[in-house]
Amino acid sequence: MGYLSCNAESAIATCDQYNWDLTKKPRKLRNKPFKIKQFSYSDLHSATNGFCQSNFLGKGSHGSVYKALLDDHKLTAAVKKTTTSDTSCTNNPAENEIEILSRVRHPRLVNLLGFAGDSEERKLLVVEFMPNGSLFDLLHSSTRPPGWARRVRFSLQIAKAVQFLHSSNPPVIHRDIKSSNVLIDGNFNARLGDFGLALRGHVEDVRVKSTPPAGTLGYLDPSYLAPCDLSTKTDVFSFGILILEIISGRNAIDMNYSPPSVVDWAVPVIKSGDYAEIFDARIRPPEDTEAMQQLAAVAAKCVRSTASKRPGMAEVVECLKKVNKRMNSLIWNNLGRRVGDVCGVKCEPLDESSEMIKTPRNGSRRNRKVKVSSVTSVELGSDGIGGVSDRVVRSKSIGSVREIKFVPPDLSRVERRRAGLAVKIPMVRLSKSRSMGVLQSTRLLNNNNNNNNNGVVKNPNVKELEESKLLDEVHFV
Repeated sequence: MGYLSCNAESAIATCDQYNWDLTKKPRKLRNKPFKIKQFSYSDLHSATNGFCQSNFLGKGSHGSVYKALLDDHKLTAAVKKTTTSDTSCTNNPAENEIEILSRVRHPRLVNLLGFAGDSEERKLLVVEFMPNGSLFDLLHSSTRPPGWARRVRFSLQIAKAVQFLHSSNPPVIHRDIKSSNVLIDGNFNARLGDFGLALRGHVEDVRVKSTPPAGTLGYLDPSYLAPCDLSTKTDVFSFGILILEIISGRNAIDMNYSPPSVVDWAVPVIKSGDYAEIFDARIRPPEDTEAMQQLAAVAAKCVRSTASKRPGMAEVVECLKKVNKRMNSLIWNNLGRRVGDVCGVKCEPLDESSEMIKTPRNGSRRNRKVKVSSVTSVELGSDGIGGVSDRVVRSKSIGSVREIKFVPPDLSRVERRRAGLAVKIPMVRLSKSRSMGVLQSTRLLNNNNNNNNNGVVKNPNVKELEESKLLDEVHFV
């Protein structure tokens, strides 16, 4: 299978973003070319410990990948060791990847840092190290699959990477967008990598010089049957399959299901409106189902059989930005509620006999709200003396105040007995505590007293209580 010929470089060099229109474009606004370093084979051999198994990261489309520590262990990178020694540009994906990645660079791409050659003239690529593996492993092999917010963010980041490639001058068509070519960096952001099959140039030029259709089964555009069918919409179809894979957690092709193709299964379900059927069942259903429905609708548009009806990546990015914004708003709202639950003051329900007040204590760490209990129900027998406003300021460490019954102190002991009044003395149990409040004085209101003291009667004195032999009912702990 052939690839983009290096001879095409002379045809598109005048369109290179680093060489064209330098007179019209201000220097400070022009993208500065980045330097691709050429390493020696011995440097890479030493940095990977001789390409030992302990440094092995995985298999790529055209070779094995190893972890490398370069620049005196200051730089961690990944080294792609190709398996072919054919250095002709028409057949070597490593040469093709070097040629393309030396021209484009973006935060959402796995960028090229340098390259080297071995004694057999095989190319070794040095690219950015992605410590969190591939999106494929995260979706299908992880014991904790990513949540909906993270899946939406991955989708948007990959869309931005593809949009950047398509809007480059000249454009780059990746031709192999799939979950195993999406890598996760140290900040858990998605990066698009592996440009071995990518083609660079304007569509008309690429179609003339293009190779036969290439890609991965399950992601390959069914309308891409000949070189003349190639366009940026070929990548849009593959991206749509990737989004369906992200939403459902199913492989692009899975023989354990019928139909095995994720697009043949998911698109009819989406058209029927039963979106919940395609949501990954391994995680909780999304809280914002409408946002996930919008994501599924975007995927369905991308995998339309007619390429001209598919949206461009700029439109896809704008749609996904809205979905991502909704998911972020949901996260912040939930976080705000949780913070309120943790930091807020939890108050008991208040009734007519209780209220919340603040008792400031200067210089104390225990400034907080305390409960003020108000004793309002006082039974005073047939004489019917008015209600007692008896406020007790206390903290949680103070015991409860039992029901209090008072009789007029001016009645003699005999008169009280004749009246048959059930006399109860206030019983208050106090425990020693630094947070103990103040037991305020009890005030008796006499509705029958019409003088100017508003019916305030002094508390029974201790002597009278002793005479009534009821002092034992008052306990202080």
